[in-house]
Amino acid sequence: MVETDKTFNESKRVGEMLGIMEAARLFVIDVLQTCRFVLEKGVASAYEATRQELKFLVKRFTVLDFILGNLGLLGLLLCFMVFLSGFSLLGYQIVIWLQDGVWNAMPMMMVFNMLFENTALGTWMQNPDSWLGLHQLLKWSLDNIPISLILIFNGMILSAGMAAGIALAIMFRRFQFKHSDQG
Repeated sequence: MVETDKTFNESKRVGEMLGIMEAARLFVIDVLQTCRFVLEKGVASAYEATRQELKFLVKRFTVLDFILGNLGLLGLLLCFMVFLSGFSLLGYQIVIWLQDGVWNAMPMMMVFNMLFENTALGTWMQNPDSWLGLHQLLKWSLDNIPISLILIFNGMILSAGMAAGIALAIMFRRFQFKHSDQG
């Protein structure tokens, strides 16, 4: 058995954990109060309260807050562009179909072939020698799932995730500012 000179201060760790739990409890209470206010007062009152909160926040934001906020908005814009590119591709397919009367399918296999041409994975997809069940599953998925659907779905998920991340960051900073003013 190895002996160490370090001692474990149990009461200090418990105190830290209780402090973190108390901060989390206050944060959840603050979020619930905001949701309750929006539900009770309606959108018009919530809009005015939101304007006041934004004035409160913008006055206290640091340069780093603005830089990271703008980077977050840039990420949201890029995710939304993925979403819109899926609809653009679908619109292109519809226009071609309206002109020619022939649907121009664009399955994921087109992208796969472009990305993995002359690689081990691409060679395996052309002529599998093992994992035949996985090959059938991948081949069916890549042949039947359209690129536009993948772009729309992924863009929607990424945009929602970025928007939620930005909203959580703003709510957390608001929580920090409110409780630093009180304490």
